[in-house]
Amino acid sequence: METLVLIDGNSLLNRAYYATPVFTTKDGLPTNGVFGFVKLMLKIIEDKKPTYFAVAFDLRAPTFRHGMFTDYKAGRKPMPDDLAKQVPILKDVLSAMQIKICQMEGYEADDLLGTLAKRFDVQTYIYTGDRDAYQLVDDTTSVCFTRKGVSDILQLTVDNFQAEIGFTPAQIIDLKSLMGDKSDNIPGVPGVGEKSAQNLIQTYGDLNGVYANLNNITGALNRKLEEGKESAYLSHKLATIDTNAPIDVTLADCVLKTPFSVSVYEKFVELEFKSLLNLQIFDKTQTEEKEETQIERTKVTEKFPESVEETISLIRESGATSFACDWTQAEFRFVILPFKNQVTEYVFPIKTGLLDAGVFENQLLPLCKEILGNGKHVIAYNAKSLMHRAKSLDCIPECTFDDVSILKCLANGLGNSDSLQFCLDYYQIPTQNRAYGLAWLKEEYISKLNEEELRLYNQVELPLVRVLFDMETQGVHVDEATLAELSNRYNQEKTALTQRIYMLAGEVFNVNSTQQLGKVLFEKLKIGQGIKKNKDSKAYKTTAEELEKFAEDNEIVQLVLRYRTVQKLHSTYIEGFRPIIVNGKVHTTYNQSNTATGRLSSANPNLQNIPIRTDEGKELRKLFTASEGHVLIDADYSQIELRLLAHFSGCKELIQAYCDNQDIHAITASQVFEVPLNEVTPTMRREAKAVNFGIIYGISAFGLATDLNISAKKAQTYINRYFETYSDVQTYMQNNVQTAKEKGFVTTLLGRRRVINEIKASNHNVRAFGERAAMNMPLQGSSADIIKIAMINVAKKLKDGNYKARLVLQVHDELVIDCPENEQINVAEILKTEMENAVGLRVPLTVDVHVGKNWFDAK
Repeated sequence: METLVLIDGNSLLNRAYYATPVFTTKDGLPTNGVFGFVKLMLKIIEDKKPTYFAVAFDLRAPTFRHGMFTDYKAGRKPMPDDLAKQVPILKDVLSAMQIKICQMEGYEADDLLGTLAKRFDVQTYIYTGDRDAYQLVDDTTSVCFTRKGVSDILQLTVDNFQAEIGFTPAQIIDLKSLMGDKSDNIPGVPGVGEKSAQNLIQTYGDLNGVYANLNNITGALNRKLEEGKESAYLSHKLATIDTNAPIDVTLADCVLKTPFSVSVYEKFVELEFKSLLNLQIFDKTQTEEKEETQIERTKVTEKFPESVEETISLIRESGATSFACDWTQAEFRFVILPFKNQVTEYVFPIKTGLLDAGVFENQLLPLCKEILGNGKHVIAYNAKSLMHRAKSLDCIPECTFDDVSILKCLANGLGNSDSLQFCLDYYQIPTQNRAYGLAWLKEEYISKLNEEELRLYNQVELPLVRVLFDMETQGVHVDEATLAELSNRYNQEKTALTQRIYMLAGEVFNVNSTQQLGKVLFEKLKIGQGIKKNKDSKAYKTTAEELEKFAEDNEIVQLVLRYRTVQKLHSTYIEGFRPIIVNGKVHTTYNQSNTATGRLSSANPNLQNIPIRTDEGKELRKLFTASEGHVLIDADYSQIELRLLAHFSGCKELIQAYCDNQDIHAITASQVFEVPLNEVTPTMRREAKAVNFGIIYGISAFGLATDLNISAKKAQTYINRYFETYSDVQTYMQNNVQTAKEKGFVTTLLGRRRVINEIKASNHNVRAFGERAAMNMPLQGSSADIIKIAMINVAKKLKDGNYKARLVLQVHDELVIDCPENEQINVAEILKTEMENAVGLRVPLTVDVHVGKNWFDAK
């Protein structure tokens, strides 16, 4: 049976925009709405298999309804800029797909949809997120309403309409005539709401029936209806879709032409809709050549070699020196590079039992040494992980690497450590071609990098892989005696706190249970009168932020907060460390591809998250000690982000202060509080320090007021005075935000790019986050780049000088070396020199160096 699909273009693009995560092309063009729209459209085509297809759009010109009522749709918010930009993009895509676009001055998309639905005698499906279209449902027309996003669709037909909606399609107009429609600014009858309108229509059938029975309606409602009669009938006209719009469209104009031509394929490539490129929707005869050029896919054959030795002989005979290699717990895969017309992917399943197919992992050792040996080059996903797997077989990789996980991070500018499987799925590369996929992905991501980013990859990120591998292998010593002592102390304190809490509560309960705690505090003890429960869980809020409101006047709340602090220290940093101590050391894992700023992250254990603001947190550093006969040398950049702020902004006052080695916090205090420098008090300096660092993160007056426990008005005064003093800083921050809005990203000193999709969001809070990120990322990201350079240079100096000292820790702006005592002086100088000279700035980089037997003493 022939069918026609009609889509309300503006409505569904709007739904798709809000339902699809914000993303842009490499050039910063927003495309999430178009992507979501196209995905829905392809799903509709797959489900309905329509013969005819058309998309209707509103135009900005006034319609005939504005002639009836000048305030029609008055007050409606305009489209967000990044959504409005996507309307012409969508129309370009639809044109490429040869899908009929319907639009006409003086008429709305609803009128065009209604006209075409009634004009053609075929089964019609209208897809929309606008309930106005409900009135169009009849024997040949169904309305598919997008209830939530673009995936939850309610299909309304003449058979189910009454059951689903409670009225007939025609009565939808009568309802709006009475209750109005705020979204379209249809007035209705003043004072008549939705419930009254529904009751009236259910009782009297339609608008005419209501007014024919006006004498039977009493009280205020009668008066409202009588006074609002003219408005009601005007609203009826406004709400009625014109199904006779003079649009010149025939059924033949709406024929859906599939498969789609090569121009559609090229448009998807242009818009970076990679996940759509391999769908079976294109004309193969036209796209074959393009697919070869754009995707560069090659036929891949899997081969399961009979033996490791046979494979090694094959590699040597071929003279191969370059490979793409994927090594998981289940199998070892590799391909020989470069590719020819056909690729063979060699697969060794890894068995765990005698009867399993494949080889035991230790049998791979000769093959690993062959592929990962000196003079060889390997493409991997997370090369450091592959190096550790090889080392577990006593194979120390000597080859050079390309790391696809790092390339992906640099190419997308978002900083997420997606798995290889995610990348393969995104580009629709079969799982059985994982090794081949690595080589393909490498070229794909490299093609997205500019010259600066390639230099960052080759000169910083790749060399750092080997440095981090060595650090993870080296590990850092843990004093298990101190661990036991702290564990005992925390256990004793937890016991004492628990007993006191029970006494004050008058009962024994689970302090760790937020539900039980909430009942004790807010129901039994009546703390925080009138406090409300969470809507979802129906439990009381017992977060630290919530409890701190009552801590000053309630001892039990103070004790609960203290209990939580001790509990976290004990469970995370004491008991959490015990299982991962190996031969007296912990070996953290550093991730290069997990943060948008380029900062390294640490896991298992997370050594970068040890609290340092509290005395207990600082004391945890006593756990980490130097090797026997060694010391720990700790070096920390001093105010690196503030120095970078001076460099980037070109602020003369900041540059001069740093070049003269002055106290920047005292100087800021002097300016903000308008007192001579010699009259700055410690309190003033502390508050100025909060202002200095707050500015870096785009802090608001409210945020600063919270940090300093002052009024928002006073905090705003501090911020205003800061920018009066350092006006170049304000200009720099504003320029960062503007750059992010125009380009969709900001960059670091070395050209690392961070895409900031949030800055174009219509939601104020999301957009504000994007603006803060735009202000801060060049500073935090450049700081990350700088310390990476320092790490590479320090490691090289230690190796070239045959020192036994080794880097063992990196925590943001801080490096720690485990150093023999007799090398201490030289190594401390190397560490300081390389960190301070990692890059050249307009201001000096200064480093504080300390030495101790444990990390606490060295800090």
